[in-house]
Amino acid sequence: MEKNQKQENKQSKKVKFIVIREFLGDKTMQEAFEQLIERQTCEHFEEWLERKAS
Repeated sequence: MEKNQKQENKQSKKVKFIVIREFLGDKTMQEAFEQLIERQTCEHFEEWLERKAS
C-alpha cells in the first residue's frame, strides 16, 4: 500500500510539472491542457502500437 501511494505521488508531481511548464508561456490554461492531453494521448497510442506489434 505504501508503494502505491509513493507511485501515485510521483505520477501526480510529474503531471503538475508538465502543466506548469506548458503554462509558463503566453498560452492560456486551456491551451496548455489541450496540448498536454494531446501529447500524452499520442505518447500512449505510440506505446500501445509498439506493444501490439511485439
